[in-house]
Amino acid sequence: MTAPFTRPLKIGIITDGLMERTVEGEVRIANGGVGVYIYQLIKHLFEADPINEYFLIRFGIGLLDIYKHQRARNVFLRPSKIRRVLGMTDLPYALLADKYDLDLLHYPNQFGGAFLPRRIKRVATLHDLTPLILPQFHPRMRVLGFRLLARASLRRCDRVIVYSANTRRDLLSRGMAEPDTIVNIPLGVNSGLKPGLFSEDFLARYQLARPFILTVGVLEPRKNHIILFEMLRCLRQRGMDVDLVVIGREGWHWSTPLSRPEYQPLAPWVRILADVPERDLAEFYGRAAVFVYPSLYEGFGLPILEAMACGAPVVSSSSSSLPEVAGDAALYADPHDAQAFARQVMRLLSEGQLRERMAEAGLRRARRFTWRRTAEETIAVYHRVCSVDPMDVFSRNGTVH
Repeated sequence: MTAPFTRPLKIGIITDGLMERTVEGEVRIANGGVGVYIYQLIKHLFEADPINEYFLIRFGIGLLDIYKHQRARNVFLRPSKIRRVLGMTDLPYALLADKYDLDLLHYPNQFGGAFLPRRIKRVATLHDLTPLILPQFHPRMRVLGFRLLARASLRRCDRVIVYSANTRRDLLSRGMAEPDTIVNIPLGVNSGLKPGLFSEDFLARYQLARPFILTVGVLEPRKNHIILFEMLRCLRQRGMDVDLVVIGREGWHWSTPLSRPEYQPLAPWVRILADVPERDLAEFYGRAAVFVYPSLYEGFGLPILEAMACGAPVVSSSSSSLPEVAGDAALYADPHDAQAFARQVMRLLSEGQLRERMAEAGLRRARRFTWRRTAEETIAVYHRVCSVDPMDVFSRNGTVH
């Protein structure tokens, strides 16, 4: 039996999956859901847990504000190709675990720890298994990495955190983790996303003269943007005078549908925006006539909840985890059926009561998902892995949790 802890835990979090970019002197998250998850998790771990120590480990210097937090113990490794290859073998992390006497390592970007010594406890957050389920939508090296390392890494983890029951089923159906090691912890919604965040110059600044349909997400084939262009063509043929706004950074194998001859006539009604400040993103959500998310497969689908939190009615793909996340607060369509998406969008544009009812349902739904809850449930995982009674740790330090 493991002896009870009488001190705070020392937890190492590998943050290389949190990418950064600097725009007009402001440091922002450079990647999609993975980056948002790592950033928000760490930010709220600091707020929710005043006791345990957090070591933020990455190659290169982190510039986002979480690295400047007084609770952050930053461990910045000198980046080089050789060192990054060694990182894939877990050698630097094993050395750091010994150097800082870490109780646990958290790999929050899919998997890791396949080569760690068994004595080092580890947790991984698996975002989805799409490199195995839909390999045609991922770079070959990512697919190869999953095929070679994911199973070994996940089966060696003390706990595997997933966002949805759908991802849990994916793991179990492939025998990639033991049932009692998988923990479902949903994501949260940024508290800054709320209805009514409107500014006077917004429409002029983005040259928006008509009601618009919005989608948000990394620009890559799996997000299924092509259906949106088919949908827009259907809507305009039926007399609906609407625009399509696509927001997201350019990802793997992205090619704008506007380059294809059949979609070029839609260009006057399409805006593709690669870099939108968070404040403006909230206003896009809030001003959208309808938010549409046609993704072929998601481990969660955070933009759906973000749109709901800002009061936008939602039409979602019926695939993977999306119905689990959106519940009865969205309308659904087959991700391969542009006509079905057009019909659902037309319902929301033409039926005022339905639109109001779905917007209100979305607001209620989004309130159920908070980053504070994500952090607290993750802390509970850390305690279970290390056989810690959280009340004992907090009471010994004179703090009530």
